[in-house]
Amino acid sequence: MAITAQTIDTGRTAKISSEQLKAYHDDGFVILRSLFSPAEMDLIQQECDRLLAEYSQFIDPLNLRCRFMPHHKSGEPLFEVFDPVNDLSELLHQVCFDVRITSALEAIYQEPAELFKEKLIYKMPGANGYRLHQDIPQSWPGWPCSFLTVLLAIDGCSRSNGCTEVYRGYHGGFLLADPSEYMLSDDCVCQSRREFLELGSGDVAIFHGLTPHGSAANQSAGTRRAFYISYNARSDGGDQRHSHYDAFQAMLKDRLIPESTGVPYFR
Repeated sequence: MAITAQTIDTGRTAKISSEQLKAYHDDGFVILRSLFSPAEMDLIQQECDRLLAEYSQFIDPLNLRCRFMPHHKSGEPLFEVFDPVNDLSELLHQVCFDVRITSALEAIYQEPAELFKEKLIYKMPGANGYRLHQDIPQSWPGWPCSFLTVLLAIDGCSRSNGCTEVYRGYHGGFLLADPSEYMLSDDCVCQSRREFLELGSGDVAIFHGLTPHGSAANQSAGTRRAFYISYNARSDGGDQRHSHYDAFQAMLKDRLIPESTGVPYFR
């Protein structure tokens, strides 16, 4: 079956409850179970496989769209992410604007949301995790304060395959005094506030841009694919996706040039 925009059921609706809204505002994250159906997730999984196969010749450390993560034991670089991905996939582009997601975000923001960026993470077997951090960078002028991320679990996310770990109630401000720092030390948070986002395929978690989070290595035999889609409130800068990626890719290029004999490119 061909994967087209029509294969996602945009007619399905889902409302975020008052209890879920309270959880988001109190804790800095909320989980919405079974937002996408098993049939839809089958198609999204097929799309992930298609992208990996058809785009294999461009999976390259010099390609600004691609990033790699070291194996947690050997240090071997493993392909990690397409960022951005919507221009490669009509299906994933449609997911970003699915009413089940946008209606939840409108309830959180009390106004429409604008897509800021999106990345498809594969998290291959053995891939290392991400150190503790807050997503909003203090050193990036103009970054929207309303930034949040929707995590759509494509494969099941568990402790064994390195699910995202969030910390409740820290989303009221920055945890580091030095704006030039990004990664957090473990003593910035209380471990009793940690929540493992153990999700089934089709579940969605939404977390605030200042909610501290990280992940452990994928110690399972399979991938842990997840679609991370980030937004801002419309009143907080409007549509900034193109300007963000222009600046983001310029930053990546500046970092890559001293590290490589090749020429960075975007494909």
